[in-house]
Amino acid sequence: MADKDFPAGERITLYGVYRCSCGAQEFFGVSGRRFPRQHCQSGTWRMVQRAREEKFF
Repeated sequence: MADKDFPAGERITLYGVYRCSCGAQEFFGVSGRRFPRQHCQSGTWRMVQRAREEKFF
């Protein structure tokens, strides 16, 4: 599990569940998309659960 904080707008590289640093909001991050804008002023996103990346051909 990545032990790093990600700012809003940064590109997501790992699939998984991310939680706001204030603990009030979570979302499932998909590789290639960007982290959403936080609902609180000083929040950053932190991975709380790593997911296995699915590949479709």
